[in-house]
Amino acid sequence: MNINKLIRIFFLLIISSIEIGQSLVPVERHGHSAVLVDKKLYFFGGESVFGKLKNSIHLDQILYIDLSKPFNTANPPFEEVINAPMPFGSSYATAFLSPQKKNIIYLFGGIMWDVNANVDKFKSILYSYNVETNEWIPPATTGIAPEKRREINGVINNETGKFYAFSGLDTNAQNVVTTFNDMNILDINSLTWSKGSITNAPLPRVDYTATLLSNGIIVFIGGRETNNLVSVDINQLPLYDTKVDRWSTMTARGVTLENRNSHSAILTSDEKIIVFGGNKDDIATPVLNPLAVLNTKVVPYEWSVPTPAPPLPLTTNLHSATLVENYMFINFGQVHPKNDSLLQKPFFYILDVRNFTWVEKFEPEQLSQSPNGTTTVNTSSTNSPGLGVTTPDNGKQIGIIIGAVGISVGVIAVAGLLGYKYYKKQKYTRAIPTAGSPTI
Repeated sequence: MNINKLIRIFFLLIISSIEIGQSLVPVERHGHSAVLVDKKLYFFGGESVFGKLKNSIHLDQILYIDLSKPFNTANPPFEEVINAPMPFGSSYATAFLSPQKKNIIYLFGGIMWDVNANVDKFKSILYSYNVETNEWIPPATTGIAPEKRREINGVINNETGKFYAFSGLDTNAQNVVTTFNDMNILDINSLTWSKGSITNAPLPRVDYTATLLSNGIIVFIGGRETNNLVSVDINQLPLYDTKVDRWSTMTARGVTLENRNSHSAILTSDEKIIVFGGNKDDIATPVLNPLAVLNTKVVPYEWSVPTPAPPLPLTTNLHSATLVENYMFINFGQVHPKNDSLLQKPFFYILDVRNFTWVEKFEPEQLSQSPNGTTTVNTSSTNSPGLGVTTPDNGKQIGIIIGAVGISVGVIAVAGLLGYKYYKKQKYTRAIPTAGSPTI
């Protein structure tokens, strides 16, 4: 191997050892689904009016963000699962992580659209996605499977392995609307469907939020009645006790909030439900107090409205909200009144739930060392408190970075030395007279 090849190899090694990060700028979307898996936040599908990727407005794209690294909301590090799209365009569905298999995400309901033929031909109500193999399958279930529906918000009980989804609606090809007034329960352990009680259940609704408390009660907030699509009274809270299969209603005290739909909600570690965004009845006017807190540690539950310091985010609807450590991630969605330039913006807001401060930079928390040597923290997704998240050891990361820098410096030094020797050799060769060369 000559010295030219050696130099080229060394420079290729230098280039390959440098990782250049480039964030994906996603198209705008709303009505998508979001699930936190370990240190990654996944986004599935959504509806995109302006930034169509294919023939359908219903996206079959899977995005994710690596939450083990710091980033700024002005340039969030979105990545796409390449060459493994969803089998259909999905919007207005609900998704959750399996309590037993932490690599399986379930997607329930919503619009399932063939993005190539631009038709709705998928019949299954439930699909599973393996984040390791990127495989989508409609799992075989037993029991009373529900009909297709959308604009719902389900919850998963990580202790019992049971998933709960209430009401929803569906529209056929002739635009005939079907509404549902049922509580559907899926036992993830056996993949068996069953029906919960509807005695004293609220009127059928869509675009609400459902939050599971640690005592087994699901709190339903806001939404629209399916018969007239008018927002329900947000201060009248339907409660479903999963332990005894019983409905009740509680009148919340405190601040009287505006009714809303298409908002979001997360549960904090101290059992407070934080609500953000949404629309009024006409689905074109944002609410005046987009940020509200429901204290479920007092009876009756109590509403309050925190006043975070500006700059305040735009009030969005049909977005997703996920609790990551002590931060509420609010992603995508749309704003009203409709403004083309705003609707095409992929909104990204982060709220520090400890002091209700909007932050522009996410810094993964420095976690305490657990007895077995791994670092863990208890976090929650929108509806599932207690999801464990692991993060790499910072000391090891620093060591790896220093080692990589050292190797790169060493390679550069060797390459420089070889280059210098090559230059000296060429200079010496040019100085020796050859046959036929003129002499001086």
